Amino acid sequence: MMVGLLPSESCSQVFKDRRILTVTAIYILEVILHASQKNLKKLGDFRGHPARNAQDYILPMHRMELFAKKPSYAGAKLFNLLPSKIKSGDENTLKRRLRN
Repeated sequence: MMVGLLPSESCSQVFKDRRILTVTAIYILEVILHASQKNLKKLGDFRGHPARNAQDYILPMHRMELFAKKPSYAGAKLFNLLPSKIKSGDENTLKRRLRN
């Protein structure tokens, strides 16, 4: 309505042009940022030598599916899936790279 689209038209291109994130993209962005703010343990914290996945979070063992739905666990899991060039840097850099 606001951009003159008909109800049957897709708004995906308008979202891309105006850099509007979908609800799913906002959730993914927020849980990754939440996990990065929680100071969770990383693989590099325990190794005395440089490791390939040193930036990855250690995912705790769990037996309940409810634990896997926690934002901190989901964010750490999604963070571990990111390419290493996006993971490197501070929180502001991470946020900027995720939005692009």
